[in-house]
Amino acid sequence: MDTLNIDFLVFGGGMAGMTAAAKVASKGRIVLVVEKAAEIGGSTVLSGGKLWTAKSMELFEQETPGGDPALRRAVFDMFDEAVAWLRSTGVTVADVTYHLHYGKGYDFDVVGYIDYCRRVVEQAGGTVIRGATADRLIVRDGGVEGAVVVDRDGETIVHAPWTLLATGGFSANPQLLECFVHRRGGSALARSNPHSTGDGMRLGLGAGAALSPFMKGFYGHVIQSPVNQWGPREFRTYTQGGSIKGIMINQQGARFCDESLGDHQNAQRILEQPQARAAILFDEAVRREEARTILAGTDTPIDKVSIAMNEGARVAVGDTWEQVFETVETWGFAREPGLATILAYNATASAGNRQTHPSRVRELRAYDTPPFYAIEGQTGVTATHGGLRVDAQARVLNSGSQPVRGLLAAGADAGNIYGEGYAGGLAAGATFALLAAQQVIGDERTI
Repeated sequence: MDTLNIDFLVFGGGMAGMTAAAKVASKGRIVLVVEKAAEIGGSTVLSGGKLWTAKSMELFEQETPGGDPALRRAVFDMFDEAVAWLRSTGVTVADVTYHLHYGKGYDFDVVGYIDYCRRVVEQAGGTVIRGATADRLIVRDGGVEGAVVVDRDGETIVHAPWTLLATGGFSANPQLLECFVHRRGGSALARSNPHSTGDGMRLGLGAGAALSPFMKGFYGHVIQSPVNQWGPREFRTYTQGGSIKGIMINQQGARFCDESLGDHQNAQRILEQPQARAAILFDEAVRREEARTILAGTDTPIDKVSIAMNEGARVAVGDTWEQVFETVETWGFAREPGLATILAYNATASAGNRQTHPSRVRELRAYDTPPFYAIEGQTGVTATHGGLRVDAQARVLNSGSQPVRGLLAAGADAGNIYGEGYAGGLAAGATFALLAAQQVIGDERTI
């Protein structure tokens, strides 16, 4: 069995893993990046390429219920440093843009950035290997000192004073979703790369790490239902962001959440409903607004209602809500209660009365511009928010809340940053990667 001695071992070649690897390599350290897939980039290269987070700590706290205050403060405080690091790489970074009602950030060349990080690692004498994973971490005296790495050529014992777990969480593992997120979690679509199956959590637990205290949260989207095919091309085009401006009912015909809180919240709430399905109700005015939405990475607005119709999703259209529910009923949704819900909601909104149930913080309007629409929606999971317990320095903690020596986590492997909310996946990955890099760079054992 071969043996390798390096300064820094990184599992995962996405935003978190490659950022930490490049930052450490830029200081002359020898880094090995181990990527499970055939190519690096992970879910990062499938994203819209926006580095963003909340505009203020007040908004951050408001929008991320269930998250750890110290961890979200770390993301917020490190965000400007992450932006500065990104700009220093020379990749294209756009001027500041605003995201949702509470975020600000920057569009950037995500593919170019990942490749830049690779080149920095390799130019410093390190290696990025693909199609490889770890059998186990090497644990000695309660600390991690490397791992047994497995690729097509067999096993290699890698000794390193620091190991980073940044494997992307467990969004593509139905069994873990059922165990930690919701009993219907296995029915959710994986809106991420297929290799995010919980490897980091498995490795960390095997080395004595503890799980984060809040495991059920995730970042996801409402996806049209059913889907005939599912892959990166469909991730964004099949997302029904109109769930924020419309209302949703479950199969009993009742609203079950404040839809205006965001698509990511709606995806979580749908998973809790019978059959993990919802009917999204809206009118022509909402459709026109949504049809002006520019798909990230393009210059062309798209009409997702037309896409849903053309791709075989369940879509109902009618000149009256009664006509819409004639179709919706055939999907398994209760006709009379559902019809009563939309008509009562319209009456309340038309009267200017905000006393809806559930409450509605934003986008309170009557849906009275025909034709009227219903689209069946389901949950797509982009990234899980539960994972390994970490501190604000990206150090993995054990059940006694003490750091596991030599073990770090970033990205979706670092649990409980966002809880049920969301303030930027790439931001969490980049900031905790830089925090992890600080641990390695400041350690004299790697000099």
